[in-house]
Amino acid sequence: MVLGQVLSLFFVAVALIATYVVLKIKKQPIPNKVYKIVSIVLAVLFFFRYMLGDDALENVYKLSSSPIDSPVLTFFSLILNWLNYSVIFLVVLYPFFKLKRFATIIKYYGTIVTLLCIGFIYFITIGIVGENAYGSFNLRALLMGIELGITLAYCIVVFIENDRFKVEKSDLKSILYAVLMIFAVMPAYMLQALFGYINYAIEPKDLTVPHRVILYFAIIIPICLYFILRKEDAKEKRSILLYISLGTLLSFSFRYRFYDFLDVTHWPFHLCNTAMYIIPLCLIFKWNKLFYFTYFINVFGAFLAMVMPNYSGDLNLFSTNIVNFYINHYIAFFMPILMVALRVYERPKLKQFKYSMIGFGFYFLLVLILNAWFSNYGTVDYFFINSDFIAEKLGTWAEDLRKIVWSFNIGNLQFTFYPLYQFLFFVVYVILGAGVWFVYEGSYTFVDTLYDIADRKKKIKLDDMALECALAGRSKEEPMNEEGKNKLILRNFSKRYGKSQVYAVKDASLEIEGGDIFGFLGHNGAGKSTIIKSIVGIQPITSGQIEVCGYDVQTQSVMAKRQIGFVPDHYALYEKLTGREYINYIADLYDVSKEDRDKRIEKYVNLLELGGAFDNQIKTYSHGMKQKIAIMSALVHNPRVWILDEPLTGLDPNSIYQVKECMKQHAKEGNIVFFSSHLIDIVEQLCNKIAIIKKGKILVCKNVSDIEKETTLEKFYLDITNTPVEASLVDEDEKEKQDKVENVKEKKLKKNKI
Repeated sequence: MVLGQVLSLFFVAVALIATYVVLKIKKQPIPNKVYKIVSIVLAVLFFFRYMLGDDALENVYKLSSSPIDSPVLTFFSLILNWLNYSVIFLVVLYPFFKLKRFATIIKYYGTIVTLLCIGFIYFITIGIVGENAYGSFNLRALLMGIELGITLAYCIVVFIENDRFKVEKSDLKSILYAVLMIFAVMPAYMLQALFGYINYAIEPKDLTVPHRVILYFAIIIPICLYFILRKEDAKEKRSILLYISLGTLLSFSFRYRFYDFLDVTHWPFHLCNTAMYIIPLCLIFKWNKLFYFTYFINVFGAFLAMVMPNYSGDLNLFSTNIVNFYINHYIAFFMPILMVALRVYERPKLKQFKYSMIGFGFYFLLVLILNAWFSNYGTVDYFFINSDFIAEKLGTWAEDLRKIVWSFNIGNLQFTFYPLYQFLFFVVYVILGAGVWFVYEGSYTFVDTLYDIADRKKKIKLDDMALECALAGRSKEEPMNEEGKNKLILRNFSKRYGKSQVYAVKDASLEIEGGDIFGFLGHNGAGKSTIIKSIVGIQPITSGQIEVCGYDVQTQSVMAKRQIGFVPDHYALYEKLTGREYINYIADLYDVSKEDRDKRIEKYVNLLELGGAFDNQIKTYSHGMKQKIAIMSALVHNPRVWILDEPLTGLDPNSIYQVKECMKQHAKEGNIVFFSSHLIDIVEQLCNKIAIIKKGKILVCKNVSDIEKETTLEKFYLDITNTPVEASLVDEDEKEKQDKVENVKEKKLKKNKI
C-alpha cells in the first residue's frame, strides 16, 4: 500500500511537470485556466479526503495515545500535516488571485514543506488515516498521495516560473504572511495534542482571568490583522481574508464530517456556525445582502456567546471543544468588522440594516421550525431558543414566559413552540441589532477622525518640506515672496465644497497694496465670504494661491494669520469676560508686549468711545459695543491686513463714523483694509479701490476715482451686476460631459426630422 501511494504521488507529479516542460519547449505559455483546473481538482480531492473520516491525531494527548509509537514521529506527523494544510490552501487560491506574495511563499515554503511531507509520507498518512492506513486498500491514503503529487508539481512549476532563487526585499514581508497563514489553518486539536491539559476553570459568570484573556485576544487579533493588511491593495486583502476564513472553516469542520450529517441533530444551523460558511461565500462570490446579514446579526451573536459561553464544566483551556468554540466565535465576531474596516465591503447604510433584519426574520423562523422538528430525533437547540439557556440568565420573569407553550402533532412528529418567549426574543435581538448599528456608526466616525488627524499631520510634514525647499535656507518666519511684503494677492483662487462639481468661486485674482481701503461688493451668495474665509484660513483652498504680505496661506499658515486682523459678520465673544480681559486675552495669543497693548487699548478705547464700559462684562454690552470689541481684538496686534466682513451692519451712525475713522487711520499707516459691504454709498466715500463679484467670478477690479469720472459707483455696480454670467461654475470635466449629452440630443433630433 505504501508503494501504491508513493507511485501515485510520483506519476501525478511527473505527468504535471512533463506537461509544463513540453509547453515550455513549444514556447506556449500555460493559460491561467489550466492552473485553476489543477487547483480545483486538488481542492475536490482534499475536500473528500478530509470529510471521509476523522483524523487519527485528534485523540493524541501531549504526544501520547498516538497511532504512531514514537512521540518524536508523532510530533513530526502533527506539524507536517498542519503545514501541509497551509500549502494546499495556498496552491488552491493562487491561480484565482495571482499574487506575487503567494507565489513567493509557494516557491520556498511550499516546496520545502511538500518535500518534507513526502519524506515522512508514511507517518503523516498514519496520523490522518490511523494505524490501519497500510493494512489494505485505503481511499484516504491514496488521495493523500495524489494530493502530494499535485502539490509538489505545482510548487516546482511556480518555483521555475518565478525566477527560481532570485530573492527581492519585498519577499521578506512574505515571511510574516506565511506565519499568519500557518496559524489560520491550525487544527483545533493541535494544542491538546502538543501540550495536554491546562487545568484552569473558565466560569463565564465570573469573567475569570483566562476568560478575560481570551476576550482580549478577540480584540487584539483583528487590530493586528488590520494594521498588517490596511496598506495592501483590494485583491491582496480579499485573498488573505479568504485564506483565513477557509483555514478556520477547516479547523471548525473537524466535527462535521460526512457521517456527522447523517444525524440531523448535528447539522450546523446554530447562528455562529452559519457565519463560518457565510464569510467565505461572501469573499468568493461578493454576496452583499448575505454579508450584511452576518455583519449585523452574527457579530453581535458571537460577542454574546463569547461573553456567556455554553461550555461550563470543561476545565481544560486547550481542549479541542474550547479551542474549536473560540475559533468559530472569533471569526464570526471580528471577520465581518475587519472586512468593512479594510473596505472589502463598503460601510453599510440604513438600507442594508433593513435587509439584514428581514433576513434575520426568515432565519429565525427557519430555526424555530427546525428546532421543533429535529427535537423529535434528539436534543436540538439552535440559537438557544429551544431551551432556557438565555432565560435562566435573565431571571424568573423570562423563565415564566417559557411556560406559555404551543404544541401540536403532525403524524408521529411533535412540534413545540414557546410563542411569547420566542417572539420577545426576536424583538429584543432586533432592538439590540439596532444598537449595534449605532455603535458601528460611532466607531466609524472615531476612526475617520483618527485618519483625518493622521492625514493632516502628513500634509503638515509635506508642507514643511516644500516650504524649506521654497525658502532655500531662509528662516520659516520670512515671507516666501519677498516682493509681496506689503500686499494681499489672490492668484487664480478657486473653491468648491466637498464633492460638489459646482465652484463657489472660480479663478479669482486680486492684488491689493498697502495703504488701500479696498471694498468688496456683490450680492448675497456671490462668493465674498468664501474668499474672505479662505484668506483668513478658516477653510482650505481647492486650487490657486493666496499670499498675505508675502506669506503663502497654505504653506505658511501661522505666519500669514499673524499678519491678519479679522472681524467676521457673525462674531463670537467670551461674554463672561470684561472688555479689557478679552482684549488682553487676544493680545496674549499674538504675543503683544504689555507696553504696545496698553498704548493700543488706550488709543482704541478713546477712538471708539468705550471708556465707561470697558471694564464691564461683555454680556452687558449692546450690539454696537460688542462690534467695537470685535474690532479692537482685530487691531490689538496692529495687523498689516485688516479684513472685515459686513462690519457696519446694524450699527448706529455714530458707531459707523467711529469704525470708518479706524479704517482710514489704519490705512494711513501703510496697512491694507479689506472689507465687504452692501452699503455702496459708504464704500464710495471710504474706498480707493473696489472689486465686484457675481456668482463666484470677479467681474471687475477698479479705482473708485476712475469710476466716478464717468458715473456713480451705485450705477456702475448695477450695470455690472446686471451683465449675464454663467448660472453655475461647473468644472471642465463636468462641462465636457454636458456638451456630449447635448450633442447626442442634437443628433437624435436631426434623425427624427429626417
